[in-house]
Amino acid sequence: MASSSHSSSADPLSETRLYIGNLHPAVDEYTLVQTFSRYGKIAKLDFLFHKAGPQRGQPRGYAFLEYSKKEVSG
Repeated sequence: MASSSHSSSADPLSETRLYIGNLHPAVDEYTLVQTFSRYGKIAKLDFLFHKAGPQRGQPRGYAFLEYSKKEVSG
């Protein structure tokens, strides 16, 4: 019988990476940066667009934002 050494600790990326969904089509990268930069330094923003089909070039309605470090409040 094999024993699993999988750790139950959280993925380090999940502490700094944020999924932002259900975005209005008028929301752009600038708006996201202006809105979320007040909560910490943004290291990366993945703003996704349709790559093919009739909506090619249009925003997909969600983005991923990564902070440079986890902010500790307290």
